[in-house]
Amino acid sequence: MDDRRSVKTKRAIREAFLELLKHKSINRISIVEISNRADLGRGTFYLHYKDVYDLMEHLENELISNLEKLYDASFPFDNSMNMLKLTDTITEYLESNRETFLLLSRTENGSRILEKLRQFFIRKLLSDNGDAVTETDTVEAVFIVSGVLGVLETWLRDDIKTSHKSISELLHHELMKFDN
Repeated sequence: MDDRRSVKTKRAIREAFLELLKHKSINRISIVEISNRADLGRGTFYLHYKDVYDLMEHLENELISNLEKLYDASFPFDNSMNMLKLTDTITEYLESNRETFLLLSRTENGSRILEKLRQFFIRKLLSDNGDAVTETDTVEAVFIVSGVLGVLETWLRDDIKTSHKSISELLHHELMKFDN
């Protein structure tokens, strides 16, 4: 467990990095810039991260870890209300972390977050089927996850102007069509 000073330092580094990411691509951001903006020495940065790409990966993994906790809290999907709880908590989380998600998902930053999310949710859906995963299960999981992530990405980029509650209800409605 990190002590409070370490948590505060990491937060300052991450905030400085995300602020720089608003204006520059990752390959143009230096550790000196991050350290200066965070008001820390360069050595302090290296106590927590190897380089800017390691920092980016930590941010991506943190986002996925938080989504996994939300997913697990809504499981099992033995009724429609659990599925609605899942879509609601995920859309609420993504809406509250919209800026971070969008910065991490920019292609000029070599983002892998969308693919990581795709693989994460496919793995989760397939693990819910137990040991007997069929080819049909795999195709269905890829189809569902790709569609949901496509809607969420479009919504977060403001191409769909609606609240997380509305998106959640729309996704829930569509996902219930796959309920066996």
